[in-house]
Amino acid sequence: MNYYFEDFTETNYKKILERLLYKGYRFSEFDYETINSDERIALWRHDVDFSLNRAYSLSEIESELGTKATYFIHLQSSFYNVFEPSQYELICRIIEKGHMIGLHFDHGFYAQNKHLTSDEEIEKFALIEKDILEKYFNIEINIVSFHNPEASNALCLQQDYYGGMLNVYSKTISDNCKYCSDSNGYWRYDRLQDVIEKNYKRLHILTHPTWWVPNEMSPYDRIKRCIDGRRNAILESYCDMLTQFGRENIGGG
Repeated sequence: MNYYFEDFTETNYKKILERLLYKGYRFSEFDYETINSDERIALWRHDVDFSLNRAYSLSEIESELGTKATYFIHLQSSFYNVFEPSQYELICRIIEKGHMIGLHFDHGFYAQNKHLTSDEEIEKFALIEKDILEKYFNIEINIVSFHNPEASNALCLQQDYYGGMLNVYSKTISDNCKYCSDSNGYWRYDRLQDVIEKNYKRLHILTHPTWWVPNEMSPYDRIKRCIDGRRNAILESYCDMLTQFGRENIGGG
C-alpha cells in the first residue's frame, strides 16, 4: 500500500490549498445554509489532537493564501494543555488570523468514565467544555467534532446539533459532502489530491496538523517529532526559569 508520505509536507499543503482555489472552491465555515447551497465549497477542519505548534504553522500558510479553516481544540489532550501560557498564546494567534475555533469533544471519555446513556447527558458535558473555551478565549463556540468517533461509537450521533453546536458528523453533512481524512498520518479512504480532481460540489476535509511537517517523514517519526519538540520546549523553559532567578541547575548542562 502506498501511504504517500510525500503528501504530508508544508510545501504540498500549500499546493493543495492553491489547487482548490484554482478550481474555484470557497473555504467556508460549517453551516447548513452553505452546505445546502449550490456553491463549490471546501469545509476544512483540523482536529488538533497532538500539536498546537503545528496547528499554528498551518494557520500561517492558510492566512498567506487567504483561506480559512476551523480548528477543533481538545481540552483533554495528553499532548498539550490550553492553560499553559505558550499554548494559550498559539490559540489566540490562530484566532487573530481569522480562523474559527470549535470544540473537539471526547465522547468516549465521558461514556466510559461517567456511563453516559443519553444525548442529554452528552450535551451536559459538551456544554461544560464549550463554556470553558468561550470564557477563556472570549469567543463563541458553535461547532463540535467528536474525538476518535469510531472507537467511541460517536458516529451514531448524527443529530445536526449537540448542545447548540453544529455536529460535523451529522447525517446532513455526511449526505451532502465528500469526506476525506488523514487520520493516523495517511489517507484513510481516498487521497485528497485525487478527490479534488473529481470536482465534487462540496468537500469535508479533515486534517490533523501534526501530520503536516517541513520534510517527508513516516507517521511514527511525525508523532515522535511532536513529542520531542514539546519535551525540549518544556525542559528549556525550566532551565530558563532557573537562570532568570539565579538558581542552580543541578545536574543540568
